[in-house]
Amino acid sequence: MDKTLDTPDIAAARAPRDLAFRDDINGLRALAVIGVVAFHADRALVPGGFAGVDVFFVISGFLITRIVLSDLAAGKFSLLDFYARRARRILPAMLLVVAFVWVVGWFRAAPTQFRDIGGTILGNSYFTVNFWLMRLANIGGYFGADSLAKPLLHLWSLSIEEQFYLVWSVLMVCLFWLRTKLVALAIAAMLVASFAASVVLTPIDPVAAFYLPGTRGWALALGALIAYREVFLLHALPYPSRRVADLGAGLGVALIVFGYFWLNEAEPFPGWRVAIPVVGCGLVIAHPGSWIGKAGLGNRVAAFFGLISYPLYLWHWPLFAYAHIWPGVIPTPAVMLALSIAAIALATLTYWFIEEPTKPLFRRRPYALALILVALLTGTGVVGNITYFSKGFPDRFPPLVTRIFDYDVNGAQGPALMRCFYQNDPAARSTSEERERAKRYFEAGRCGEIADPSKPTILIIGDSHAASLFAGMTAAFGDKANVIALAAVFCVPLVDPVATDEGVAGTPRCAAVNDYVFRRIREIRPDVVLVGGYYAQYDHEANWRYPGFLDAMVLGAKKLREGGVPSVVIAGELPTWQPWMPILVGRDVLETGRAQKFSHVGVRPDSLETDRAMAAKPWPEGVTYVSQAAKLCDADGCRRLVGPNLPQDMLAVDYGHYSLDGSIFAVKAILAPAIEAEIRRVRAAR
Repeated sequence: MDKTLDTPDIAAARAPRDLAFRDDINGLRALAVIGVVAFHADRALVPGGFAGVDVFFVISGFLITRIVLSDLAAGKFSLLDFYARRARRILPAMLLVVAFVWVVGWFRAAPTQFRDIGGTILGNSYFTVNFWLMRLANIGGYFGADSLAKPLLHLWSLSIEEQFYLVWSVLMVCLFWLRTKLVALAIAAMLVASFAASVVLTPIDPVAAFYLPGTRGWALALGALIAYREVFLLHALPYPSRRVADLGAGLGVALIVFGYFWLNEAEPFPGWRVAIPVVGCGLVIAHPGSWIGKAGLGNRVAAFFGLISYPLYLWHWPLFAYAHIWPGVIPTPAVMLALSIAAIALATLTYWFIEEPTKPLFRRRPYALALILVALLTGTGVVGNITYFSKGFPDRFPPLVTRIFDYDVNGAQGPALMRCFYQNDPAARSTSEERERAKRYFEAGRCGEIADPSKPTILIIGDSHAASLFAGMTAAFGDKANVIALAAVFCVPLVDPVATDEGVAGTPRCAAVNDYVFRRIREIRPDVVLVGGYYAQYDHEANWRYPGFLDAMVLGAKKLREGGVPSVVIAGELPTWQPWMPILVGRDVLETGRAQKFSHVGVRPDSLETDRAMAAKPWPEGVTYVSQAAKLCDADGCRRLVGPNLPQDMLAVDYGHYSLDGSIFAVKAILAPAIEAEIRRVRAAR
């Protein structure tokens, strides 16, 4: 790489220019990491803070491309040097955090959790965490509830950046030697193609669109395009005047901040929406010397957070994730604030005692240090591989504890009812398309058909929490009533209409499901409609919240009664748990040798608050609210076990879905008396 092409644009690039450290870009790093940490700490506080990752992408695209192109123009670029510098920058802090996660996981994570930690470490060793997570993604993908228990979830974005480093540098070298202008054309083509892919794929498969480099690469390409202008075109397109810079950079910061508060996980992402923070970041980088760049992004606070932005990004999520799976820890705002402060402290220590000391070492022996770091990274891959294929080292625990940790036999059982449990499809469709899909699904399952008209009919409606009652309802009423279902994952029950801009549940899919369910209830005319749901989610959780949900439920129940439904029974909120029930019970058995039948530890207060609020509502005549929490909790805490046999006698298999035995217990002990009383009343009235 010591040959220099003597062309006008290369000559211009070799002219002295300021490619030094920029305070405003360091401030952008601070803005990016603060958005991400704030979102993860409290999704309601900064609902679009996750877009801070896209700000990082633009910054990386700019800085890396500027380094590569300026070195190429000066005739001194070396791929080996470039990769060595990347290893020095990325790996020391990453290796420390990965080791921390593995060691803590060894002592605290259940086998399945530890297995997944190992798989992520394995993927990280060859920079493919994004593909690994895409393959494992459950409902909701990055934003799904299961993601809260993945301490290395955040490494997906670093994998995309590392894929960029590996491929982009080689591509730039090849294009540069062919013809310099091809570089600009390639960057522009990548930008357009990647953004188009993001817009097209996001409605079809938002999980893939979120994790694939092909849909996220345009943010890196935008930064690269600005870098090309700075290296090769600054003589023709000089920096703007101070006034223009103030306007451009000010608009850029405004777009980023607007995105943090306007974007949310309820809407398909990235799609076109990601353009808001990406373009905002590009505007700031393209307009140096602005007032906001100096005063807002260049002040001491921003400078501090910019310097520790990388280790802070690495540290914050493992701490937050372990708070979600650590028995006895409820991730309240106060807890998350304390963990955020701890992450800042750890990031500061990592910067001063890990990152900074590697700089002089790298200057003296760059390749030796890079080889050591790569060898250590490879070692983590070996450890991750063993951890994954050993299924999380279940022998760390006694066999009973392992069976408890792994138990997942849900109360959502029974072929007839499960045929009428509409699953989530993340693809975006219009309300009319969703109505047709819901109709086809329920009709194909023959949902709502009554086998024996001489028997009373009980119709179960609601979300996955209603579905976890299936086993209990079949056991209690299968031989004396027609038990049928019209249930759907993630959909707010008994709310009509559902506005499409109000939370995850307020989607065209759920609007279509609710329309269909209300219509079929009027056609079926069941004796009792049994409503189940994760009400606390719709009442409390950011981006799931349905404004005025509890009052809307009361109105929905009233509408059913006015439509001729003789009885509605609301299966009230049950206590929910953080971390999940099997973790709590398993840790009890491991540490004390016995499982507590009742306990206060791990009970989420929001579920109890929602139950009390629902119980206090003025339900119409003919509507019975049955408080499950009141029957499951007493002075000793809330029930964990329904019998002496573990693991099957745990009440729930996760945060709040009944186990098979838990479903049978809850229906027979709590719900059946109210349902039977309503059936007798309705039959007597006829």
